[in-house]
Amino acid sequence: MRSANRKDAGRQGDWLSIGLVCPYSFSRPGGVQSHVLGLAGWLRAQGHVVALLGPGHPGRAALAEHGLPVDCFTTTGSTVPVPANGSVARLSFGAGPMVRVRAWLRSHYFDVIHLHEPLTPSSSLLALWNADRPLVATFHSSFEDSSFADSPLLRAARLLAPSSVARIDEAVAVSGAAAEAARRTWRVTPTIIGNGVDTSALSAVWSQARPWRGGARPRICFLGRFEEPRKGLEHFRRAVERVRLTHPDLDAVVVGPGTIPADTGGIRFLGPLPDADRDRVLGSSDVYVAPNTGGESFGIVLVEAMAAGAMVVASDLSGFREVLTDDRGVIGWLVPCGDAAALSRGINQALAGYGTDLSARGLRRARQFDWQSVGPQLVGRYRAAICARRSR
Repeated sequence: MRSANRKDAGRQGDWLSIGLVCPYSFSRPGGVQSHVLGLAGWLRAQGHVVALLGPGHPGRAALAEHGLPVDCFTTTGSTVPVPANGSVARLSFGAGPMVRVRAWLRSHYFDVIHLHEPLTPSSSLLALWNADRPLVATFHSSFEDSSFADSPLLRAARLLAPSSVARIDEAVAVSGAAAEAARRTWRVTPTIIGNGVDTSALSAVWSQARPWRGGARPRICFLGRFEEPRKGLEHFRRAVERVRLTHPDLDAVVVGPGTIPADTGGIRFLGPLPDADRDRVLGSSDVYVAPNTGGESFGIVLVEAMAAGAMVVASDLSGFREVLTDDRGVIGWLVPCGDAAALSRGINQALAGYGTDLSARGLRRARQFDWQSVGPQLVGRYRAAICARRSR
């Protein structure tokens, strides 16, 4: 890698050598992993040198899809599933991962290292403890359930927090909800920079089919790890039953990993799809439905749905509300968590043609999270971290 011996990299030219570290397994889909891969692809396209570190492996196809060579990724090994914030985090911690993190740091000379969820006990925290380079840290999590903030996992992490946080040069949060969680939990004050999305690729899949975007019948879509209760599949299923009273030909589609139930209720379960195929499903859906019950700090899939032209009906979570709000108000329908009746009303109103300007407003809002906007802001934080470390 051409950054290996460049001792004055931060002072010469415009490109940087950047290490990106993710605490969650790349072998399983997730918003943080997708953000890290998207960021790596954008940075490399701008001429920066990028190396990734994290548990598991995204696979050759996923790396190639983001324009990344296989040798830019280093794994910290296998993971242990840990229940966290209504989900299961697959983390890599211990002596073996520590050795791999230290070897990765020795084999590169980075101008800056970008840690995601830096205090999660996994590869990010190990890199935080061992790195001697400028550090940028992004906080992704928010805690709709305040009890998680007092969970044994976070109580243990807080014991190490003061000395660990002191090593961070620049803190970032993906939303106001994530920033508030970082302030409350870790006593840091981050700059808010949202997750990034390639809106041009998603806008290219817009369907012009009539009378519905999917063809002859209306289509609604649910996307996510549907076995996790917090994703709200059960509320989606009950809403579908109600919507079919008005639209008996409704095509309800679920995309994502999980065990397909014996009784599908007439819902089509497509399983996990490659990004290009998933984008085409979004681009041919009239309504994207996000019935999540909590644990969502941003809602990157809402941005993707808006970029693909779908109207959005979502639970009224603080992270979702932030994404779905422009200078004119809410772009879509926000409903109380767990309320299938309200969810179905929102879907019916969307299918009935309410809010005819929502698709255009949604696309404008989504473009505010395009990598061409988000990427330069993060590079600005990288350069600020380099300057901050030099001034210490």
